Amino acid sequence: MNKTTLIDAALLAIALDKTLRQPMFEQLAQNLRQLILAKKIPAGAKIPSSRQLAGELSVSRVTIVTAFDQLIAEGYLQGRRGAGVFVVNDLPEEISQISVTERPKSCPPQMPPMLRPFQPTSPDMRLFPHKEWAKLFQRLWANPKDDLLADIDVMGFWPLRQQIAEHLSQWRGINCSPDQIIITSGATEAMQMIAGALLTKSDVVGREDPGYGLFDQVFGRNGIKVQPLKVDQYGLTVEALQNAPISPRCIITTPSRQYPLGFTMPLARRLQLLNWAAQSNSYIIEDDYDSEYRYTGQPLPALMSLEHQGDHARVIYMGSFSKVFSKSLRLGYLVAPIKITQKLSMELAKTGPSAAFISQPVLAAFMASGAFASHIRKMRRTYALRQKGFIAAANKHLNGLIVFEAAQGGMHLVGYPSKQLSDTLSDVEVCALADQVGVTFLPLSKSFSSDEKMQGIIAGYAGFSLDEIDNAFKRLGEHFRHLKHRR
Repeated sequence: MNKTTLIDAALLAIALDKTLRQPMFEQLAQNLRQLILAKKIPAGAKIPSSRQLAGELSVSRVTIVTAFDQLIAEGYLQGRRGAGVFVVNDLPEEISQISVTERPKSCPPQMPPMLRPFQPTSPDMRLFPHKEWAKLFQRLWANPKDDLLADIDVMGFWPLRQQIAEHLSQWRGINCSPDQIIITSGATEAMQMIAGALLTKSDVVGREDPGYGLFDQVFGRNGIKVQPLKVDQYGLTVEALQNAPISPRCIITTPSRQYPLGFTMPLARRLQLLNWAAQSNSYIIEDDYDSEYRYTGQPLPALMSLEHQGDHARVIYMGSFSKVFSKSLRLGYLVAPIKITQKLSMELAKTGPSAAFISQPVLAAFMASGAFASHIRKMRRTYALRQKGFIAAANKHLNGLIVFEAAQGGMHLVGYPSKQLSDTLSDVEVCALADQVGVTFLPLSKSFSSDEKMQGIIAGYAGFSLDEIDNAFKRLGEHFRHLKHRR
């Protein structure tokens, strides 16, 4: 029996039940996942087209495409532009050996752990506009128009790209066209796309030190070296770039709000970086991870807004919706100079996009209605109050052991231990003690790659109510006092 016959036989076993509360796309994804794990659909096999499966299973193509999107995101399938959808060839061995019959059917699935104070960069999902989102979802997908059923553009849903371009023009001062925008599933996919399209294994990527260590892993998997570059009180320095052992082909910077230290890069420094990029023929990745939340004055113009969008443009802007809505939405975007968008889209097409399509039309409609801008303004007011409450609660319960200073924006603060605390405990040890009472701090020292590490505490406040913030600091303060008495 050949491979095609085996697949056809396996797919005959799929039965979708419209009477169940479980959505149809989830049922289909579950069936396909089990067939892949049981090797009834072999590695590398091509899955029948969404049109063919929709006809055979008597469901809409939207159901099929959504199930495919889910399994692509999970790593079971991959899309190949112009060729179709295939089972991945390199399914991890520990996953491929899972027996679909070993899972206890009587055990309900475990719920994911609740968000703990003070996990950084997490929005408050309780404030998500659920009703408005549900209405738009129902209106768009109950009887979808032809543009929602057509083949998916690898760069993303065109009306969403239009809305992002308009949003960036109004909020970030970036004058770009939808042709420059690529929808992604987040920063990881964006960096992988850039690595594959623009860089080689002989290139070096520079990033801020301290900075976001995840980028090291992403480029490292592509065999590209990452060079940490020290920042001063204004951000990344041109001197650090000029003194680097190998001139970076690309740098990653957070000019609107340096991660994790939180300061803003002044105009003069931004212009210096643009001049360096032009002279060295290098690219700048502007990671604008939480610029929506600025509590004093208007949002600062983006670095990308300072250069002309012509053949000599060097800035790639990276944005995300995870800080406004939820990480589970899995939607972000790149804005690239027009001369490299084709390279980036061709790289994305090799594996197929991971950004879930089903949410893109809903988000486009949400933005077009004005609800997106209203939601940002509402969250900005709420998070500004929470930052004040966070600092007040820390001062009230910690008695100066850790001092947090107000910031002009963002979703997290950096606290600095008093001499009394730092003489006895490192920031890593402080975080371990906080964990004992259900409080999540991140040690600032872990954000440094160099030996010159600052001691501090990274704490998020945006995702927690004022009562939750006060109670968490109360527990922590009592814990510190208890430890002091024991000594």
